[in-house]
Amino acid sequence: MSIVKKTLAENYIFFIRELSRIDDEIRNLPRGSISAKKIGKTTYYYHQWREGKKVRSVSLGTEIPPELLQTINRRKLLEGQKKQITKEIAIIAKAIDTQRVTVDDVIKVFSQNGIRVILIGSYCIPILKEELKINLPTIKTQDIDFLVNVPYRGRDIDVELLLKPLGFSLGFNPDGSNFFTNGIFKIEFLAPQGGRDTDKAIYIKPLKISAIPLRYLRMLFDQQMEVEKEGYKFIVPSPWVLAYHKILIAKNRRVKDKKEKDMLQAIAILREIFKRPDDAKKALSYLETLPPKWKGCIKGWLAEHMPDISL
Repeated sequence: MSIVKKTLAENYIFFIRELSRIDDEIRNLPRGSISAKKIGKTTYYYHQWREGKKVRSVSLGTEIPPELLQTINRRKLLEGQKKQITKEIAIIAKAIDTQRVTVDDVIKVFSQNGIRVILIGSYCIPILKEELKINLPTIKTQDIDFLVNVPYRGRDIDVELLLKPLGFSLGFNPDGSNFFTNGIFKIEFLAPQGGRDTDKAIYIKPLKISAIPLRYLRMLFDQQMEVEKEGYKFIVPSPWVLAYHKILIAKNRRVKDKKEKDMLQAIAILREIFKRPDDAKKALSYLETLPPKWKGCIKGWLAEHMPDISL
């Protein structure tokens, strides 16, 4: 990374963290402003703020409590800073790959704290492209997905406390699973589905998170690939395992855009893999180890979309 890009990345991380700190402080400060109304020769003061379409008002009497005035002024100052920081982030985001910076930062924290997860999803594509020196399309996404094994065998650590200094706050999906967001990107944890109709969130007690259960995730623990960066390591699925997984989930996708994205990525990965005889042999050998229904589905898909591949 060039000095300019590195500086921009560091500034991006700094501003994201500042935004999180400011939001935390603002949440604990009173909203609104102080208004004055003169009745006769006496001036009365009111604390007013808006709740939806309604304006709430509390009488303060003839004097403004110094602490209230101070905290209201502090909130206004912070809101002004927040607007300025948001502008700075937008400018930096145009100059760098903000997803790469964000994901690298998160992975590094997980690795250095012994969090045993596997990076999956679309962000694996640029990782594989870089590590294996293959030509793959980079598809931008705001989702950052990590796979957690169940039962989880790792140290007890609160993921929320780890992510908070990076500017992420906790949220909940309708199924009860957790996600973390910094207003730009969304981190989710996924786990293999326990049974055909088991779709309840899976609580991972050591990490204090609830993961989304999905089918076909168990295969992503097969033939993993370790990626080593400066000062940390992490795990991603091997390219052919990732491609086969995308083929299997694509057939159940209801959202057309996501289905097309999965198919595009699977084709791109396998086209590159089958240009390399050794990797092609590994990919075909792994395919034969899959359950018959999965294997049949993948072979049928390959015959339709990549007929040039010799199975």
